Amino acid sequence: TAIMLLAQRQQAMRGVPCARSSSIGLRCATAPARPLLAMRNRPVHRATRADQVTDTDSDVLLISEVSKAVDSLLKTTVEANTEQGRAPTEPMQTPLRSRVQASIGRVSKGLLERDTEVRLLLLAALCREHLLLLGPPGTAKSELSRRLNGLVGGKYFERLLTRFSVPEELFGPLSMRGLENDEYVRQIDGYLPTAEVAFIDEIFKANSAILNALLTLLNERLFDNGSARLEAPLLTLVGASNELPESEELDALYDRFLLRRHVSRVTNANVHQLARLASGRGMTLDAEDEAKKAAAAAGEGLSLQDFKDSAKAAYEAVDVPDA
Repeated sequence: TAIMLLAQRQQAMRGVPCARSSSIGLRCATAPARPLLAMRNRPVHRATRADQVTDTDSDVLLISEVSKAVDSLLKTTVEANTEQGRAPTEPMQTPLRSRVQASIGRVSKGLLERDTEVRLLLLAALCREHLLLLGPPGTAKSELSRRLNGLVGGKYFERLLTRFSVPEELFGPLSMRGLENDEYVRQIDGYLPTAEVAFIDEIFKANSAILNALLTLLNERLFDNGSARLEAPLLTLVGASNELPESEELDALYDRFLLRRHVSRVTNANVHQLARLASGRGMTLDAEDEAKKAAAAAGEGLSLQDFKDSAKAAYEAVDVPDA
């Protein structure tokens, strides 16, 4: 129907009379070949229905043939694009990629069913974003952050929050000397404002006294200490919780975590492996051989400078058009 309406409009613009019957057919007077219907590389004079074609109509192009040609072309294009998308592509092997693969092997060594969590952890640190791990106790949430700190080698901060936690637990105690000089400043050395990797358990139990400073620190990497606004060297913060936030005032804190992952317990198929690890006997021979091969294939891991520079280099490599 759209083809016929377009043909009728083109004929009207050329001043050629067209008559539309009560059926879906369309007959027009003789006119030059139109681009839409010139699919046979010959002059086309009118389009009509198949049941209206006579033996003398040698210059008739059936609408069904037009639709068939369009469908065939569309099918060919879709199949070509599908095959191209399925074709395996070899990833470019770069020094950074090699160090990332080596770091994945180092962090995941001795952990069961935590490959995805390890990759998300390294991705968050490389992108200078934050990771939220949701799951029951005993699923290696804190162990993952400690292993990341062992890989990074920077300053590490860890704390378990309760509903009665005070800001001093995260941001440091007030300076007595500062109070003597009428200054409201904190001793932040060794606390969250100076950490490069941090882990906060039960993070959604943060109260309003902690929330405002924590939001600014996570999003802008800034901390207000008295009248001074300090830059925080934080690479990533791993937040853990057994449940999702319940109050609306915690929605802003939840949004600060770009990466979120639900961590499940070890499946029944690997409980025996977990028992061996817990008893100190290590993994089975097959799993141990795989771990040794992965360690042998792994080279030098990521350094602290890699985590600091990778995000900036990636952002500079992306060209965002004006419109």
